[in-house]
Amino acid sequence: MTEPIHFVHKSLYHRLNELDPWDVSRRSLIKYDGQRFIIPFLGDLYALDPKGELTVLSGREVTPEFEVSILEYLIGAKEIEPQGRWVSLKDLKGGRGFAQSHPLPLDGLLQKYGKDPQGFLKKGIELGGETKRVGDAGIILRPLPRIPMLLVLWKGDEEFPPRLNVLFDPTSQEHLRLDALYGLAIEVIRRYSS
Repeated sequence: MTEPIHFVHKSLYHRLNELDPWDVSRRSLIKYDGQRFIIPFLGDLYALDPKGELTVLSGREVTPEFEVSILEYLIGAKEIEPQGRWVSLKDLKGGRGFAQSHPLPLDGLLQKYGKDPQGFLKKGIELGGETKRVGDAGIILRPLPRIPMLLVLWKGDEEFPPRLNVLFDPTSQEHLRLDALYGLAIEVIRRYSS
């Protein structure tokens, strides 16, 4: 298991501050208003001042995993569109060993929605997702503009326990390193579970 991120290293803000914010906005598809980036995230809204502050405009408080993922995305996003294919974390470059030592914390979601596919879909739609006909319930979320995620629920029965797959477009690694993508997935799971 990985240790949670406890703080955001200021070097990420320094790296972002060295970049042209209009170029960052164009690459990431995140709005820049001349002073700060305006970041929609699963129905919430945040403002990031490149000099060093991420504030909540509406929604949930910021976790370190979320802040690191946002900063890494703004720094590293490329003008590459998703392919529309879906792979697991272990199928991404370097993901096999990473996924074994960093399993996604899915127990809360499975307890809440393992036998409730309709509730799973309803929550996904509340978070801005769109349904996809896969498994017993599938939701495509776009936590960041160039990073779609597909959550697929297989409900449990007497014979098998419920199962949840979190899938990524292969291009996601063009925008975020594997550990930041993992942090983003944790934040999505956290919000889906609440």
